[in-house]
Amino acid sequence: MTFLGILLILFVISTIITTTLWLKTRTKLENNMVILADGLEKNRVIENSLNTSQRELKVILDNLQETYYRTDLNGVVLFVSDSVELLLGYTAKELIGQKTTDFYVDPEKRNKFIEALTQNNGYVEQYPFSLQHRNGSTVWLSTNARFLLDQEGNIIGVEGTGQSFSARKNEEENLIKAKDQAEKANKAKSLFLANMSHEVRTPMNGIIGFTNLLSKTQLNKVQSEYVDTINTSMKDLMNIINDILDFSRIESGKLELKTQVVNINEFLELVIRLFSEAANSKHLKLSYRPVGFIPENIIIDPLRLRQIISNLIGNAIKFTDVGCVTLTAEVLSINDTHELIIEVIDSGKGIAQEEHTNIFEAFNQTNDSIYKPDSGTGLGLAISKQLIGLMDGKIGVKNNLDKGSNFWLKMPITITDQQPEVTLIHTNIDTTAGKYIGIRVLVADDNSINRKLINTLLSQQGVTTEEAEDGKIALHLAQSNKYDLIFMDIRMPVLNGIEVTKILRADKPEDKIPIIALTAHALPDEQQTFIEAGMDACLTKPILEHQLFELIDEWILKDSA
Repeated sequence: MTFLGILLILFVISTIITTTLWLKTRTKLENNMVILADGLEKNRVIENSLNTSQRELKVILDNLQETYYRTDLNGVVLFVSDSVELLLGYTAKELIGQKTTDFYVDPEKRNKFIEALTQNNGYVEQYPFSLQHRNGSTVWLSTNARFLLDQEGNIIGVEGTGQSFSARKNEEENLIKAKDQAEKANKAKSLFLANMSHEVRTPMNGIIGFTNLLSKTQLNKVQSEYVDTINTSMKDLMNIINDILDFSRIESGKLELKTQVVNINEFLELVIRLFSEAANSKHLKLSYRPVGFIPENIIIDPLRLRQIISNLIGNAIKFTDVGCVTLTAEVLSINDTHELIIEVIDSGKGIAQEEHTNIFEAFNQTNDSIYKPDSGTGLGLAISKQLIGLMDGKIGVKNNLDKGSNFWLKMPITITDQQPEVTLIHTNIDTTAGKYIGIRVLVADDNSINRKLINTLLSQQGVTTEEAEDGKIALHLAQSNKYDLIFMDIRMPVLNGIEVTKILRADKPEDKIPIIALTAHALPDEQQTFIEAGMDACLTKPILEHQLFELIDEWILKDSA
């Protein structure tokens, strides 16, 4: 074979090898291009998916009612959702990189927040805190938060959601303010009523006392009628004052019921007798009628039940010009429960149906009653409703089929075999000759009329009295002399009655001289204050003669007997 042939063979072989290698390389390149194209497509899909997820997450965060946040352990904001602008007035961009403590109303609360997370295994719910809004106002927030951990479990930050409860907080604060204002108003009202009671009762004490003294002198018929008219007017005024004070006590929850055994038939007959003169003066027939079986003795608060029934009968007589007023009583028993039903039925003009619902409201009167000269305060029925409510009962009114009104009350009662305690009410003093002679009493009162009245009443029975017109004089006399009893006014200049009493009790704790508070303060909690100060009893103005001597009998003569 020639050299040329060999070259030709080599050329052919190299061509074949080169072609083969090129074909293989092209195939690999084509395969790689396909792989690269696939990879690019997948990356594009992943990128699109990631962008879509980020947009969806942003929409979710923006539409959440709560604001999402992340911070590092130092409180630097790493991320916060755009809704934060609605809470604090700052954009998310403005807050990222800022320290949260710069926005706390009290930066120390941040440390307490971290402590709470630590103590609760790295998670808290509804944790309250307050931040400062861009406009300077305080924003109250609650957060659900947890610690952020790295792969090794180390704490690297905090994440959570926050929600404003400023509206609720403001409502709570407004309620607290309203409550405080209401309590202040009630306190002011109570103070006003106490002052009103004092200012009215003090002059009334002189009027009633000296009117009673005048009635015991020699008077002709006309003069006696005048004195009786004054007494009647003063009783009416006292009833008005007591109504107002009762209403205040009930409103403040300071009125307590005092139950005891009562013979119900005798009790109701006595109430009827109290109004017999008023009914006779209008030529009205006043009667009591039991319905069915009435147990002999029941347990009730006789004072408050008498007050309710008296108000109903008094109104019935007042607004009935012709006919009758009837009091009925019935007891309904079901198993072991018993209910007392009282009705006061009159033959007056009745009450319009539309006024039935509001007639028991305070200071409310029927349209025609306001034109009557003796229409009253409009508190009687309101007090009656509140009193019967304290007894777990009900009260209402209905018109009679013929004419007039029918007021009714229902209340649960307890039937008992116990007998009522016999209580003797003395309105006259024991005039046994010389009984009170030698008794020495100090009368301390800044009102000269009150001092003169008490001195007159006591001296008529042989009691020796000395006067003090202020607390300083009263203290000096009490420390310098020996008295069997001291009547001590509460409101006096220089030293008041409480101050004088405390000094006397502290100086001579072994001295048991009775000190009786002379007071126009009729509220029970006020009188309790006097007892706690060291006084032995309270005598509320206006003072009646028999009350003075009952106290002398109780605190002096009984102890010496």
